[in-house]
Amino acid sequence: MLAVPARPPYLARVLRPRPEIERALVFISERLEQPLTVADIARAAGMSEFHFQRVFHDSMAESVGQFVTRKRLETAALRLAYEASTPITSIALSSGYSSSSNFSKAFSAFFGCSPRDVRSPAGKVPASVGKVMARYGKSFHPRELYTVAEDQDEQSWRAEARHWQERVRYEQHPGLNFACLASPEGYDLEALQDTWRELIEQSRQLGLCQDEVDAWGMPLDSPDLSAPDRCRYHACVPCPAGTQLPAPLFARRLEPGRYAVFRHAGPVAGVSAAYRSIYSCWFRASSVAPDDFQPLDHYVTDEPRGGRVDMEMWLRIRPRD
Repeated sequence: MLAVPARPPYLARVLRPRPEIERALVFISERLEQPLTVADIARAAGMSEFHFQRVFHDSMAESVGQFVTRKRLETAALRLAYEASTPITSIALSSGYSSSSNFSKAFSAFFGCSPRDVRSPAGKVPASVGKVMARYGKSFHPRELYTVAEDQDEQSWRAEARHWQERVRYEQHPGLNFACLASPEGYDLEALQDTWRELIEQSRQLGLCQDEVDAWGMPLDSPDLSAPDRCRYHACVPCPAGTQLPAPLFARRLEPGRYAVFRHAGPVAGVSAAYRSIYSCWFRASSVAPDDFQPLDHYVTDEPRGGRVDMEMWLRIRPRD
């Protein structure tokens, strides 16, 4: 539970995310395995196709097509790393490519390394400058997706897996509706704290919370793959279904399903490493696989203070293929 802090002097940031665009990003992220058209995405955002494309590019500094391709390839990289039993061809087809050959060409052009390099990352470095560096200024090294590479030091990664296995609990959740506010600067801690203050104030005005807030967060991107200015984060509080939310708030939902839940109490800087350890070590030793790559942060005690946080990490799971 997140206690409502006294509101300090607060200056609104000039570049504010638009709720229509945030809705579009959620729509895309939930349908990466399906055919997507600009018309469909614009409709989900509640805008005309022409206006949506212009606003999207102004907000994201990339076209709709570039964004969809980037998200598909980034998700494919995560699946290559964390779904070791899934054939590359299956990942290629579900990423919108007609063959593993076309997928490999697109993946290599984007990241500078092949899909197989992600599966065998020890010592691998990109063989060329991919679009991720040329276009987004983000370096990529496959080994950074792993706490311990699969072909290195089995004792170490199994110890990581045991660490999380001793701390996991499982939840069958019926789903939950949220009112959300997007952080204007992704995972930046100061921006996140400002976002929470604004969301809490607006939630109190709307009667969605009182003295305490059941606070959730939805990171949309992996910092191991996305450049910092491309990472998106949604601060969320529960709200009744159908609630009319004024801009800049927008609606999202915790999807029903089975979740693995892990507690992390420690430095904020360690959250990304904790997620990476769970994905690359715990899943490898478990009988389940990630159902998607949209984890949720559930704040147990309070907002991050003094660079530390107490939170739960919720990951939707399914039986391993």
